[in-house]
Amino acid sequence: MGVIRRQGLKYVILNYFGIGIGLISMLFIYPLETEAYGLARFLMDSAVLFIPLTTLGGIALPVRFFSKVEDNASGHHGFISWLLLLSLIGAGMMAMMAFAFWDRIINYYGSVSPIYVLYLYFFIPILIFRGAIQVLSMYISNFHRIVVPSLLNDLLIKASLPIFILLVHFGWWDYNALIIGVLVNFVFVFLGLLVYLHHLDHLSWRIDWSFFKGPLLREMGTYAGYGILGSMGASIAVNLDVFMIGSLLSPQATGIYGIAAIMASLINRPIVAITAIAGPIIMKALQKNDYQEVHSLYKKSSVNSFVAGSAIFLLIILNLDDIYALMPNSLLIGQNRDALFYLGLAYLFNLLTGANSEIIAYSNLFRWNFYGVLLLACVNLILNFMFIKQMGITGAALATLISFALYNLFKAIVIYWQYGMHPFTPGLIRMIGLTTLVYILFSILPLEGHFLLTLMIRTVLISLIFTLGIWYGQISEDIHSLLEKALSMIRKPNR
Repeated sequence: MGVIRRQGLKYVILNYFGIGIGLISMLFIYPLETEAYGLARFLMDSAVLFIPLTTLGGIALPVRFFSKVEDNASGHHGFISWLLLLSLIGAGMMAMMAFAFWDRIINYYGSVSPIYVLYLYFFIPILIFRGAIQVLSMYISNFHRIVVPSLLNDLLIKASLPIFILLVHFGWWDYNALIIGVLVNFVFVFLGLLVYLHHLDHLSWRIDWSFFKGPLLREMGTYAGYGILGSMGASIAVNLDVFMIGSLLSPQATGIYGIAAIMASLINRPIVAITAIAGPIIMKALQKNDYQEVHSLYKKSSVNSFVAGSAIFLLIILNLDDIYALMPNSLLIGQNRDALFYLGLAYLFNLLTGANSEIIAYSNLFRWNFYGVLLLACVNLILNFMFIKQMGITGAALATLISFALYNLFKAIVIYWQYGMHPFTPGLIRMIGLTTLVYILFSILPLEGHFLLTLMIRTVLISLIFTLGIWYGQISEDIHSLLEKALSMIRKPNR
């Protein structure tokens, strides 16, 4: 875990800086313009659903096949240029398909909200650049570099979107300028990643066409086909709810739900940080048949991410009344209370099962993603249609929870059946017990007083109980080591 710990720690620090910006935006800015925010979220998040198709499965190839094309002298045979060309071809196909059905698309979404008629045409360019960005980010991860891509792809939109929303709120921008700003953001990220890849001396525009043919091309084609399904499964799990709410309800409902999604996504950040750097390491361990290393990473990814995620879950859910009190339009935003709880549970389940997606994607089990995606797509689509009509945004969150649970359970069973691996450790079981105990304790013993005071007191108490529980419960060796280092730094000035 040495490389993962170092890169993961930098990644977490950067992302939690972004989280700070996101929290400020969620509390004080996005509630001011829920419709504008919902429109932007609908276009951005819906694009993610179609990235696997737009890139023709190319996002599944950079890590899986890098070891076969790796050659510094030839610029890795122009692999990244080949992948970007593949994405360009896929984008052209997607654009033609959208053009063929454009009138039907506009007629349907116009019946949901007239705003869509004016701004839906931005969807295709946003989709194209988001797809290329994801391909570049995956490719750069081969060099164990995840901090700068995260800075560009994640932090930039977190910093710029609230500024755009404020410009709309004060009447300086209209919705057209807002969506153009979002698009320019992704163009800037794309160019920034190209510059960074050039800085790393791993950008080559010349494609070695003689290399991408024969058995290698057939293998890539097969893997890309299954990769489309696997990647769409992950996209469906994370983004279908926003797409369905925007398609069935309204941009404002999307904005209200989007605020809950931001809060819940904080819970999932630890596993994102860990798997971003662990993916290539898992892939290399599988290629060497080093299943002991894979199993170790599997368990550590689960317990380490669950420790952080469960703490965030409790801090959000148990402080929710006080958090709402901070927000403008709190009565309107408070409609997402139940949705937030279900989304939080969904992400906790995702943390419990660790790096299961990476193990399946980079092993001979990648075809099982096909069956998992069928399960996820069918369950999620059916439940979203049923629950959203009956329960609104709460129904979408409940559908996400059930789909997350079934999808991750399926992948965990497949890995255990094939390799005899599971992510569960005694420390993880103790952590589940600690989380449950803290939730029950603070649910039956609420604090009373000014919301800022109770927010601070409850946060301190939860953090203290968690830290002591992790320390004395021997939950995780890695986290225990980090706590020891932190404690030694505190004691050092007294020496």
